[in-house]
Amino acid sequence: MDLQVRDCMTADYRKRFQKYGDAPESVGISSAGQRFRFRKLVKIGDLRNRRVLDLGCGIGDFYPFLIEKFGQLDYTGIDLVSEMVEFDKNKYPKARFLHHDLFAEPLAETFDYVMISTVFNYAMPGSGEYMRELLTHAFHYCTRGLGFNFLPTLVNFTEPEMAYYDPAQVLDFCIQNLTRKVVIHHHYERVDVRSLSTDNRLVSGPGLSHLSRQVGGFWQGEIG
Repeated sequence: MDLQVRDCMTADYRKRFQKYGDAPESVGISSAGQRFRFRKLVKIGDLRNRRVLDLGCGIGDFYPFLIEKFGQLDYTGIDLVSEMVEFDKNKYPKARFLHHDLFAEPLAETFDYVMISTVFNYAMPGSGEYMRELLTHAFHYCTRGLGFNFLPTLVNFTEPEMAYYDPAQVLDFCIQNLTRKVVIHHHYERVDVRSLSTDNRLVSGPGLSHLSRQVGGFWQGEIG
């Protein structure tokens, strides 16, 4: 990832956090929209007692959602914005939060599932390449599945500050580079896409997607 782009994105999210604080708007989404995407993401599988990595965890809202739904699990959230990470540590002391850049320094561990929610919504130069690079990194760290979401190009309107992706191109990238066993659903009420795939790991992509490393797993994706 280009360092200038990374620093610009980090600074923008830092400003949002300073403005909105403990609210989903800090990561550019409404409360209803956030919970909708969380509900879709967790369809990747039973996360109870699993190790889960939340890439781009923001203000940590995914953690209480996961605990509410699954009870016990081993959660790690990482983010580029140090202020958000410190906030998360104070609010959720039982969880693990790291200020970390995967592109600069790989993690020396793996997780059952890796989740990426709304990270790809941010418009930046080379957003498509950023998505491909991050998905490749994320898939490396999961042993059972990867779930992610993004905004599709097949919509009735767009916003200049948001990034949009062609679901067919995302699907092709995942098939060619991550796993061949993929199914995609492009019909959610929030203009979300969900795709399913299997290959010993599960991943989620467009809007919300899941790619699997398990035979019988799925890649589920939603856009929005």
